[in-house]
Amino acid sequence: MTDPIGDLLTELADAMQGATTRFTRADEADRVYEGYLFAQVIAAAAECGGRVTYEDCYEKEVQVLVFRGAPGVIHARRRPFTHAVLYFGAARPVEVHLRVKVQWKNFDGESDVLIIDTKAARDSRDKQQLPKPTGCVLTIEGKYYPLGVPRDEALKYVGMRRSFPSSMASLFVTNAFSPHANKCLSHAKGLPFEFGAVPGTRFQTYARAHIREAFKSWAADFDFGYRI
Repeated sequence: MTDPIGDLLTELADAMQGATTRFTRADEADRVYEGYLFAQVIAAAAECGGRVTYEDCYEKEVQVLVFRGAPGVIHARRRPFTHAVLYFGAARPVEVHLRVKVQWKNFDGESDVLIIDTKAARDSRDKQQLPKPTGCVLTIEGKYYPLGVPRDEALKYVGMRRSFPSSMASLFVTNAFSPHANKCLSHAKGLPFEFGAVPGTRFQTYARAHIREAFKSWAADFDFGYRI
């Protein structure tokens, strides 16, 4: 008998390299899936030879990870939510956040997983404002539906991405295939996506490959001698 949520939790725990998370079976499936995608970023960084640490909102290193249960903001300090910090050679580090907002003009959009330049993240915390797309390395939208993501979710994603500049790299990831969502996303040029990304599948590998490309692009701006 398959246990998809158990598989996600196991993969999440394995990727976190000894850090403790508070995800359990009692959490909603879509929240566990977002945590799993956060873990895929960490796993991809490790495969690329990156170094990973975890910090709270005061940039203090932690080992017990506390993640948002609802959309929030990078600069919030009421609770010490966790982000990861990734180091690649001489490149400036990047942070990885779960469920935070980014602003462009008058529009605020949530990123289920956001990889952002540490400089942009610190500016956001110091100025108490949402980060802008220019500091974002990759935004990931994750959707968990046992029977396949509805077409409307794909349409909403395409509409949201159109509200941000095309220079802001993005990735849409789901746990199951959907012909209708596939058609919608295939017609939306320049928006990478992966269906069926769950533990033990080639689609998980494909999702990590997209993340690796974002790391490669970022590191190349600082360190041509670092191989990802």
